[in-house]
Amino acid sequence: MLKAVVILISSLFITGSSNYYNVIGFWQVIHTKANPLQIYWQFPRYFKKHIDKLPNNVVALLARGAIPTAQLHHALNLLATGEEQTAQRYWQKSLPKLSSKERIKLAKQLLLYKQWEDLHYLAAANYIEQPQILNQLYLKQGVDHHKLSENFLQRLGFLSLNSNIQPSNRCMYNVLMMSDHRKGLYKLAKLVTSYNIKPEPSSNIFCFTDPVYVSGEISCTTLKTSAATCNWQAATLDKALLARFDFIIMMPKNGSANVHRNIMQLSSDANYNVFLHELMHFSGFEDEYPLPRAKQAWLCQMSGLVAPNLFIVQKGELAPKGWYKSKSCQEGGTAYKPSKDWSILEYQQLGLSEQYRALWFSHISALHNAKVN
Repeated sequence: MLKAVVILISSLFITGSSNYYNVIGFWQVIHTKANPLQIYWQFPRYFKKHIDKLPNNVVALLARGAIPTAQLHHALNLLATGEEQTAQRYWQKSLPKLSSKERIKLAKQLLLYKQWEDLHYLAAANYIEQPQILNQLYLKQGVDHHKLSENFLQRLGFLSLNSNIQPSNRCMYNVLMMSDHRKGLYKLAKLVTSYNIKPEPSSNIFCFTDPVYVSGEISCTTLKTSAATCNWQAATLDKALLARFDFIIMMPKNGSANVHRNIMQLSSDANYNVFLHELMHFSGFEDEYPLPRAKQAWLCQMSGLVAPNLFIVQKGELAPKGWYKSKSCQEGGTAYKPSKDWSILEYQQLGLSEQYRALWFSHISALHNAKVN
């Protein structure tokens, strides 16, 4: 069989067209021990056109031979295996000799693997030739929202402050979702996707907008060790927009999650159960771990049911039947909770139990009925 192939190849070299020579040379590189560099230089156009069909080891050899197209493809192979620094050495060498199409392919792969510093390098050298990729870099850099078009954000599933952002008439409560950075926008979208698979505590309670990009309109803290905090008093956000919604969720880069009045602030590192925990605070639920001292100073001086999940008893008063001691109050009265076990309000990673789901739904329904009547 091998002898017949050799005879066929020999005859094609003698009588065939240049196309046959291309194919044969390419075949030899793949199936025999023919020198890839030597044959490449005989048919560079054909090899360049079909380089993605060569084995990785052959591409690597050609890349080491300083062939730009091979350097690019070898770099892309290295990116796929997580060898970003080695990949960078190859594609940087190839850049000046790459075609526009090849540079776009490189930029797309760098975006896919979130190589933001490399994309910044390409942008600084004017090698990013596709506006969508450049806009993704700008979004990552957190440029002022005015610098990103409404159409670009909408194609990503997000909203601009120039968009017509309206509440839904389908739900009891409407929530405006906002972030000042790329990761936050994607995290908000992911949280809402998870929520919509199984709405809590039931369907048609909370409706969320698509995430709105608000960089430049509000300043937020950047400390991981403190509560997520944004300067709402100095914010230049349209107050009429904020007033159209029952609640606001703002996602800065850092800070622990918290709710103050109708505003939730949580970082883009927050997971889904943290999101649900904070969402329950919108309905008046309290934490079942020790409350902040400043809050204990006034809340723990009260008596009776102060939240759907918190009953406070002062000295001489009877404990509620069927309730269990909570860690919420370390001073003042004794706090009680409706569950003997830990709940999502004490340990978020547990998730929402059936008992607390029912309690949440019952409380929201009572509030809604009282409002309607």
